[in-house]
Amino acid sequence: MLPDPQLDLPLGRAFDAAPRRTRKAPADDAWRDAAPLAYLGRGVTLRLDGARERAELAGDVLFLPLPPEAEAAQIRDRAQGWLQGEARRVLGERLTACAQQLGLPVPAWQLAFTAGLQTEMGADGRLRLPWRLVQLAPELIDRRLMGQLQPLSSRAGAGDLWDAAPLSA
Repeated sequence: MLPDPQLDLPLGRAFDAAPRRTRKAPADDAWRDAAPLAYLGRGVTLRLDGARERAELAGDVLFLPLPPEAEAAQIRDRAQGWLQGEARRVLGERLTACAQQLGLPVPAWQLAFTAGLQTEMGADGRLRLPWRLVQLAPELIDRRLMGQLQPLSSRAGAGDLWDAAPLSA
């Protein structure tokens, strides 16, 4: 008689034997003055500057309007808030350029606040673009956007089946 594999599982372990990929969140010490941050495929250095009124990018330095004693959570929130604002701007520009290149109108889209980089078309026909795409190089952003737009291009060129020929009685 063969042993039942479920009985051999150690306590506390999930029944599915497939390993799960886990993403480690950056440690709190990663959010500090002079920490690196990815933006458009390059490294940007975070600098805390309490004298500024808003976040500003100057070359490869992102100045955050925070005092030097700011906590890691405050730094993370400000940096991610700035990145999300940039994502709205940059992804909108890149999506417009890619749609024009394919001869398509710019589809409706929204920023997604997911942990990954997966772009998807929602059931409502809206393109969902994760804000973290703004951390990739522009050519990689374009590649992902084109991957979403190309099927729309082939559908647009095919026309509507019912418009192809009039029905005869």
